Amino acid sequence: MAANTVREKKLVILGVTASIAAHRALDLIRLLKAGNYDVKVVATENALHFFPKETAEVFSGNTLETSAYGLGPRVSHVEWAQGASAVLIAPASADFIAKMALGLADDLLSTICLASSARILFAPAMEERMYTHPATRAHLSTLKSWNVQEIPPETGSLASGRSGIGRMAGVETIYAALQKSIEASSSDSRDLLGKKVLISAGPTFEPIDQVRFIGNRSSGKMGYALAEAAIRRGAAVTVVSGPVSLIPPSGANMICVETAREMQDALSIHFHSADILIMAAAVSDYTTENSFSQKKKKDGQDWHLHLKENPDILATLAKSRRPGQTIMGFAAETSLVKKDLQDKLLRKGVDLLAANNISEAGSGFGSDNNTISLIDHDDSLSEEKSGKKKDLADWLIDKILLHRARSLTQ
Repeated sequence: MAANTVREKKLVILGVTASIAAHRALDLIRLLKAGNYDVKVVATENALHFFPKETAEVFSGNTLETSAYGLGPRVSHVEWAQGASAVLIAPASADFIAKMALGLADDLLSTICLASSARILFAPAMEERMYTHPATRAHLSTLKSWNVQEIPPETGSLASGRSGIGRMAGVETIYAALQKSIEASSSDSRDLLGKKVLISAGPTFEPIDQVRFIGNRSSGKMGYALAEAAIRRGAAVTVVSGPVSLIPPSGANMICVETAREMQDALSIHFHSADILIMAAAVSDYTTENSFSQKKKKDGQDWHLHLKENPDILATLAKSRRPGQTIMGFAAETSLVKKDLQDKLLRKGVDLLAANNISEAGSGFGSDNNTISLIDHDDSLSEEKSGKKKDLADWLIDKILLHRARSLTQ
């Protein structure tokens, strides 16, 4: 197959790990160079038992590296990770797949994988029993949930002499998958360039005493997915986040809060300068009348808490909106009645309301998936959609931008 020529030379980091298939990476280098890619080869130490370093350097035109040490004053793994259009690990051994899934970074290649925001693809190569082992299957599942792309192995002759699944995919198959991934990344829209997006995410915790609190099961995944999508599409993003166990979106201005009052204060500071507000947080509706400064101990008596309503952050912000701002609210419900949702849309004063039924299995709080019913004022954008929260994030932003475009023509 002749490699297709691309106009702009892009950097591909080719990772080579310890596998008998490592020599086939030389053919990959030749294909990538013929396709006008700049290729930097990073190998693990053990890969050099199977992979000819000098030949790889001649083919790629760059020095092959195995260690971040001694590469100069700059942090090379960060510089390379940020400058690459893609990171391709071929072959990817069972050991290296496990390292990626566990987030280990004890050599240059694994550190690049952890530091990179570029698309990561890997082509496994190993014995069939290793590929089908439950540990490897679990690691593959983890990587796929992070949008790391597997180029599946083929069935064929293996290093042991047996035949089975585990043979690294053909280099032309790998090249085609890489090129398709880079082209998809290049076509990612930058339609939020120059816009400021303010997003709330996660739960709020309302203190009862020094140990206990009132909270909810929000994981923050939907809000963080929206932030990542908005950043990828060119926006300057501020995230006001309640307590979650998630890695902050790279490039976001993060403000961490705990209570509803703290979230309201933080959002109020940034709201006026924002073009778009997405209120994805699950703010506690109630807080305690008084919290205890010490842990309340058991005393054999019933304990009656007096709760009061928290301020309605979204409705308050909407009342102070300036012309040109777009506001999307979220509603976590145990049943979805369209009239009730339309009433909430009006009561909150928002442009769009994204509602989800948290009682549905496999969606809502804590899940990577969701089913969203989107409501607007004239039903022109109303729609229901299911899928991964990362995909729904782009869909919701598309709807926001469509609403903004229509508003400008009215």
